[in-house]
Amino acid sequence: MRNVGGDKIIRRAEPGGRTPGVAGGGQVKFYAGIYREREATLRELVKEISSRSTVTTADAMAVIENFLELVPKFLRNGRTVNLGQLGRFSINISSKGYETPEEVGNFSIRKSKVLFTPSNEMRDELKTIKYSRVALGAKGSSIDWETDQEAA
Repeated sequence: MRNVGGDKIIRRAEPGGRTPGVAGGGQVKFYAGIYREREATLRELVKEISSRSTVTTADAMAVIENFLELVPKFLRNGRTVNLGQLGRFSINISSKGYETPEEVGNFSIRKSKVLFTPSNEMRDELKTIKYSRVALGAKGSSIDWETDQEAA
């Protein structure tokens, strides 16, 4: 089991209250959050793949470049992209509602987005993550203050 990043404490105001000094009112509460050290880059991923296999860095990069071109192609063509033990990509839309089917058209679509749904294996793997409190901020404080705009 791995210890990943740790957590941070986030201060937010609960909506609906009248707490002086709290933007938007509400009662101040504290929540756990994820502390991320830094992103894993594409270059790091490619180097790891190359070091764990007989594939060169250039070959691994070529495979990933093709993958990055093909996933959007399949999604544009109305297909779900199933990546086995990793999960699947699909497109989801939100639409304005109408009284009759005849009123619905392409103009009804408000927005579309790409969804990633992790596989059961990936979900099970993520359940093994152990969290711990990490020190953040000045003087070793573990509290990372977040404004109401950042929280939204």
